Amino acid sequence: MKNEKPYNPHKKEAQLRAESETWDTSKISRATAEDIPIIDLKDYLTNPTEKKLEALAAQLLHASTKVGFYYLKGHGVSNELIQQTFAASKRFHNLPLAQKNTIKMDRADWPVGGVGYLPFHTRKLPTRKKGNANEAFLIKRQIGGGKSVTLDDNQWLAETTLPGFRQDVETYAAAIEALALKLLPIYSRALKVKPDFFTEGFTTPMYRLRMTKYPSIKAYEEDEFGIAPHVDSTFITILAQDKEGLVIYNEKKQDWMLAPVIPDTFIINTGELLRQWTNDYFLSIKHFANNNNSDTPRYSIPFFFNANAAYRMHCVPTCCSEMNPPKYPPFSYLESQASVQGE
Repeated sequence: MKNEKPYNPHKKEAQLRAESETWDTSKISRATAEDIPIIDLKDYLTNPTEKKLEALAAQLLHASTKVGFYYLKGHGVSNELIQQTFAASKRFHNLPLAQKNTIKMDRADWPVGGVGYLPFHTRKLPTRKKGNANEAFLIKRQIGGGKSVTLDDNQWLAETTLPGFRQDVETYAAAIEALALKLLPIYSRALKVKPDFFTEGFTTPMYRLRMTKYPSIKAYEEDEFGIAPHVDSTFITILAQDKEGLVIYNEKKQDWMLAPVIPDTFIINTGELLRQWTNDYFLSIKHFANNNNSDTPRYSIPFFFNANAAYRMHCVPTCCSEMNPPKYPPFSYLESQASVQGE
């Protein structure tokens, strides 16, 4: 069952980009209640039992293998904290451009790439022919692998420039990381592996948090998007959005759907790392975003959650066999196409 072929992240990134440019995004429908898996954690988090865990795992398995995304409610992250974080994002994006550019991403005098201010129409994350019609602020934590990145290594504006901003961002990141870790036993049960299967790989999870602003654009140019069609490079992505604009490809219906805003929920999708870790058993969802149905900006806050940066992921044992051998050799986040994207 061993796959001796080395993993080529450059080839994988090129393949994903080429595939995305063939997707026809011209027809979009509005999601109905039947299209939207909703998973409620409240009872399980309040009083976890085997029966509740099994029920959640069954829902998660259906969402991850048949649809590609789900809404999570009863997650325990307070609405107050979520709204506080959206307010922090707006405070950042309302600053003069000159101030935001002082922490511009990938500037020559900052040793850490992929963090800081990502200007409007940048051709990065994801890289496409046209720049993405959004601007964003990004942080990441990446421990191990020869080049650790702590929260102190990110680009932050001075406290006098944006009082309380860093504290707001770090508080939210810690809360979402804690939520993501609580989901791991449910993923283990869904995949029929031991309860602590993922524990070793998530002692210091790699994550990125992105605070994105999409201006209102009534008519996008050809091949222009708020964020271009892509699949995430993550284990999972946990998204908060303040209004509609996210368009998701529903694998079950083979249809692009506008994802509604459901109060007190996050949208969660599988990324490429978990898809490959499960030998393509879990879906990696196609999606893009625009903001052409509103007179005001749209804000979103995706949290990109991954295993320890240097942890090598071997195929989940229940997802491979002699008849279905691993399609991918063991690889880590640092060896994946995410590194090629400049994350």
